[in-house]
Amino acid sequence: MIKYEIPETLKEHENIIKRTFRYSNEIIFKCEETKPWESKLGGCPYLKNIEEYPVDEEGEPMLFLAQINLSDLEKLDDLPQKGLLQFFVVNDDMFGLESPIVVKYIEDYEENEAQLIKENPYEDNEGYKQSLPFSNNGKMYFETREMPISSSLELFETLFKDELSEEEYEKLSRDCYSCNSRVGGYPYFVQHDCLGFDDEDFLLLQLDIDDECGIMFGDSGNCVFSIPKDALKNKDFSKVIYDWQCC
Repeated sequence: MIKYEIPETLKEHENIIKRTFRYSNEIIFKCEETKPWESKLGGCPYLKNIEEYPVDEEGEPMLFLAQINLSDLEKLDDLPQKGLLQFFVVNDDMFGLESPIVVKYIEDYEENEAQLIKENPYEDNEGYKQSLPFSNNGKMYFETREMPISSSLELFETLFKDELSEEEYEKLSRDCYSCNSRVGGYPYFVQHDCLGFDDEDFLLLQLDIDDECGIMFGDSGNCVFSIPKDALKNKDFSKVIYDWQCC
């Protein structure tokens, strides 16, 4: 696990910084083939039949961004301990930013490839492939990390602006630059915290710039899927909020 070490210049504020600590599972992408139930970027989601594939309000297939096998994750007690999470957005030139999203939770799944669809039924469609915010599908690997609150959140300023000197505040802001792809922990907003992410929210998924699979939303951007913790406790994934921002 990656531990966060508080800089010596901020040791006198150790207690208030430590109170913000969360665990995240940092994602490492590899351009590898995946089984239907594995954690993945793009490719084919876990599907028993084509009718299960989400479509938008016009009946058009949505973009499959990612699937998380929850058994791969560690130290994220707010999440269910098993099952699959799948993330779909509308296929348009804004990566579905202003349209309803679908986050599917599949609590029970089988590991029998003979009973499952092995290829994304829409991936050979040029209109589908060109709309994806990544150039290669990939398998996800995870590394647990201890992290302080992201300096891109409004809550960061609320907590520290009046507690730290200007120099200390700038130092902690640089230290808490929370980019990279992850599940759990805190999100990074390229422009501003339009979600008002706080203690009652959980980061379901952040997809950030990645060279291995060519991930990029717009011009050097990323995406965030957030859910209120009370909705997560009830496994109500209709409450997920999606946003992406770029430079």
